[in-house]
Amino acid sequence: MLNHPATFRSVFFGALAVAAAYNVGLWGLYLQPQLLSPLMEKLQASETDIGVLYGAENFAYFLALLLTAIPVTKYSRTKMAIAGTVIALVGSVASAFTDNFSMLLFYRCVVSVGGGIASGAATASGAGSKDPVKTFAIAGMVYLFIFSLGRKLVPIGLEHFGVSGIFLGVAIFCAATIPLYFFLNPPIKALSAKVNLWTLVRNAPYRLYAILAMSGLFIYELGQNAVFTYMDKLGEKTGLTGDDRGSIYLLSFTLELLGGGLAAWLGSRYGKFKPLFFGLGLNITSAAMFAVVEDPVYYIYLLFLWNFSYAFSMPYITGTLSALDKEGRWAVAGDAFWNFSSTPGPIFATLIITHFGYNPLALWVFTSGAVGITLFCYTARKADKLGLDG
Repeated sequence: MLNHPATFRSVFFGALAVAAAYNVGLWGLYLQPQLLSPLMEKLQASETDIGVLYGAENFAYFLALLLTAIPVTKYSRTKMAIAGTVIALVGSVASAFTDNFSMLLFYRCVVSVGGGIASGAATASGAGSKDPVKTFAIAGMVYLFIFSLGRKLVPIGLEHFGVSGIFLGVAIFCAATIPLYFFLNPPIKALSAKVNLWTLVRNAPYRLYAILAMSGLFIYELGQNAVFTYMDKLGEKTGLTGDDRGSIYLLSFTLELLGGGLAAWLGSRYGKFKPLFFGLGLNITSAAMFAVVEDPVYYIYLLFLWNFSYAFSMPYITGTLSALDKEGRWAVAGDAFWNFSSTPGPIFATLIITHFGYNPLALWVFTSGAVGITLFCYTARKADKLGLDG
């Protein structure tokens, strides 16, 4: 690949732009576990209050991402990503300067809307690239590295600058990503540019397989988000300090890079079904065990395994949806449903832990994961049999 500069440029720099947009879109959501206690203290709010805030934030992201699935087939992905990032930047700055719960909820939704627009443009760009699996693999590696570094810096930022400092730091990061969006792929020239929204949805190819895949992603991520929401609490329960947990999150990027790197190296040479079955099967098993572990050594080991398998599976998930529609409609819509589970996922987790404790959480994670990957892997297998490229 390195012997062909044009191909390298289109994949690598395009993937870099995708990673930047994903960080803008998802940092606010993925930092929620580490900001839970600080926000409760700052706003004098309960866990339930913060749960409402997080739920609204997650739903706004889902809605913006879903509604982006059609415009990305017609309009400049670069302009959409820049517009979304500017919206997220403004919302982050506003979030830093309010102590009012209602206003913070509004500003966090603004951030999520901007992030959803940027992420949607990036996903559609990756879906239309020359090699979606490699593009999303490289993007995943870069995105997860930046996020892991951020997770390490968050405890330091909270100690010196508080929650407001974290929000301002995210705003600065948003501004720094803007030049990268000029590497996003433009929409594929197609008849879709001349038809209305309903026709675009009705004429999208492989609808049944796409619906099965999106349903599978949603169910699978219910369990993943349940564990993720309490990831920091689970680490605290094993006796690890906040600084230790931050260091472990940073170290976990090594395994995430290996997972994404392995996917980038394999590409589609073994299709999508076999890699997905391996990666997701390993992922739900490690996630279920992670939910009940009490020993810090096992916590670290399972965290690494969980991150490795997730990073390995991500490009095949998006690559499968990309194969169903090169204009990116299913990839963006699938990404929306993938992330929509972050709204009910934490609620289910809280209900389970409150009424039954942590052990039943493992059963929930394994069950939702098993049902989810069955539906999604069915689509991946069909895509392989049909010879769909993605």
